[in-house]
Amino acid sequence: MVYAGVDVGGTNIKIGLVDIKGTVIADNSIRTDKNKDYKGILEDVVGDIKLLCRQAGIDYHDVAGIGLGVPGVVDSRTGTVSYSANLGWRDVPIVHGIEVVSGIRAEAANDANCAAWGEYKFGASRSMDNVILVTLGTGVGSGIIIDGKLFDGVASAGGEAGHMIIVKDGKQCNCGLKGCWERYASATALIEQTQEAMDKHPESLMHEVVKEQGKISGRTAFIAANKGDDAAKKVVEEYISYIATGLINLGNIFHPNAIIIGGGVSNEGAALIDPLEDMVNSGLLASEHNPKVRIIGASLGNKAGLIGAAALVM
Repeated sequence: MVYAGVDVGGTNIKIGLVDIKGTVIADNSIRTDKNKDYKGILEDVVGDIKLLCRQAGIDYHDVAGIGLGVPGVVDSRTGTVSYSANLGWRDVPIVHGIEVVSGIRAEAANDANCAAWGEYKFGASRSMDNVILVTLGTGVGSGIIIDGKLFDGVASAGGEAGHMIIVKDGKQCNCGLKGCWERYASATALIEQTQEAMDKHPESLMHEVVKEQGKISGRTAFIAANKGDDAAKKVVEEYISYIATGLINLGNIFHPNAIIIGGGVSNEGAALIDPLEDMVNSGLLASEHNPKVRIIGASLGNKAGLIGAAALVM
């Protein structure tokens, strides 16, 4: 059996054909054409699925289902995108729409939930029935799995850990609230923190790193810290402490087997994961009496979303 997984983003849409073992047979990325309405975008998606089938030598009619991951509030029960700021969509019947265009049954969920489902079914948290995925990218996304089932609250509006308040009356978030975890723990926030430190420390190696890399990025402070730069070390330590604050909250509420860290920042590996695991487990309630919560880097990379979306219809 072959399934199509679609990871819809505000700029690009990742599309792949996935087999029952979670192996990506063929995949591609197309531009999200915001000049089109959702029906036009779905026609582009189906057109690309047909192209992938031809390239892989698969009969289009052998595609058993299409799963879609979409940023924003996605009611997985009705197949409706209630709201997506990145796409400018409100009350879009995405499942019905793609079923009409493709002639194939479909399901949809929030993109972070899809990534969590992908890691649970085929990746780093396989065989763990209680797990949380946190993605550190432009924002902070999260997917929560309890007893082997995705948790998303009433009308699928829950599970948005990135918007828990960790600083009362803190920095303004794009969501309208202040002090959201996302404003302190996302890659966007890390870049902001790095720039602030560079402004205060003209002697820092971070300036050299930016010249070498051609731009400031989420890696800038980590690279300079690895070279012994004190200002960069402080940025990294403070940033990791912000991540840990949110993870401790999640750990105390859910106490999962593991928390999976995804997104671009997760590529820092042990430099991020090891101190995070220490901070989180030392900060949990009655940590000396309860099982440790493992902190693990995501294993499916940027294909977790499309693999998890395909798994929705398996």
